[in-house]
Amino acid sequence: MKKDYTDLTETVDPGVFKKWQEVDIEVYAFTDLGMKVAIKEEYTGLVYKNEIYDEYEKGQKLKAFIKLIREDGKIDVSLQPYQGKHVLSTTDKILKHLEAAGGKLKLNDASSPEEIRNQLQISKTVFKQAIGKLYKQRKIKITYKGIEIVK
Repeated sequence: MKKDYTDLTETVDPGVFKKWQEVDIEVYAFTDLGMKVAIKEEYTGLVYKNEIYDEYEKGQKLKAFIKLIREDGKIDVSLQPYQGKHVLSTTDKILKHLEAAGGKLKLNDASSPEEIRNQLQISKTVFKQAIGKLYKQRKIKITYKGIEIVK
């Protein structure tokens, strides 16, 4: 990886990346807006602060997704795949957390985004979509106290 991040390209021409394309990134800076990342050792992108659900360090290499190529050519990056795909992987994650916690979690759609982020490292939106899917599949029940596995 390039050690001098100043030679990364700030903007990208249309067609270089597809929306939601998976890419290799390396974290190289933190700003008030979020986390700056080097994409494919050539371009710079940004993961917005409100979309970061875990702790990361400079130099850390990750898989990420091209969320948006803005009109000014700058790249918005997501650490989560497109929500439809992400919900499927999140349902498994929630079930594993439930099993590890004895079948119950004190989280539901009334929980704060911070509580959800702290326990599951996902957004409240994705959490609500995932528990809705699990509820429709009759795998969980949702109560005022939280969610629990249906036996």
